[in-house]
Amino acid sequence: MTTTSSIQMKHAKCPTRAFTLLESLLVLLVTSFLALSLTGSVKQIFDRMEENIFFLTFESLYRDSQKLSILQQSEQTLVISDKAISNTTTSLPVPASVEVLDSNKIVFDKAGGNSSLAKISFRTKQKLVTYQLYLGSGNYKKKESESLHSP
Repeated sequence: MTTTSSIQMKHAKCPTRAFTLLESLLVLLVTSFLALSLTGSVKQIFDRMEENIFFLTFESLYRDSQKLSILQQSEQTLVISDKAISNTTTSLPVPASVEVLDSNKIVFDKAGGNSSLAKISFRTKQKLVTYQLYLGSGNYKKKESESLHSP
């Protein structure tokens, strides 16, 4: 047998044909579209989880500052700024998706209470989170509402 006839015989035995260039581009386009559409929703979910973790960590830092003032029997200050929330030992960075509306300093006395009726407000894309501090006790009330304005 000649080389040409052996190639033709192999070709006749194999019914599967390769993709054409047009079909390959179509598959690439569909795959890229699906990947890009899923990336946006994953980013939104990641941002929401990062915001929830930030608020939980903020509440923990607030309580820890109170406990630290009681244990050390000295005044402790919790500083809230646009970039970070910090006390004398810890600093919590503010995520890019969270906007601090009011910069504050909260001073805890030796008993862990504060002498302020301050309102601490944060804005995200979906909601407005407000912490209303109670005078003397050091407790707070958390209120979440839909954000009317985008940051």
